[in-house]
Amino acid sequence: MGNLRLGRALARCLVVVPFLAAVLLTGCSDGSVRKMVTITSDPPCAKVWMNGVYRGETPVEIPINWNWFYDFKLEKEGYETYCIRERFYAPPQHVVPLDFFAEIQPFPSYEPQWRNYVLQPKHEL
Repeated sequence: MGNLRLGRALARCLVVVPFLAAVLLTGCSDGSVRKMVTITSDPPCAKVWMNGVYRGETPVEIPINWNWFYDFKLEKEGYETYCIRERFYAPPQHVVPLDFFAEIQPFPSYEPQWRNYVLQPKHEL
């Protein structure tokens, strides 16, 4: 009787362990959350710095690692420098503990965010 129980337990392990490994390893390939912010401005072609690092001219797409605070600075000749601290929030499917499932799925989960800034012309006296 004892050998029969041991055999059934071993058979279950041979089914369950590969299944769990397959599910958990799918997140290692392409199944990840891809966070991106697109910065646009009016007028376009303003230079953009994020946390002191130059990222290009608007419109520009910038990957972000965390939904948190980021400092942005936009400059364009003839316009006032625009500085702002932005907070990015995760959508519901990317909030703990649900983000675990977004990470292990076999396809990427995108988290696009957009910000548009209006630059003011310089007033020279």
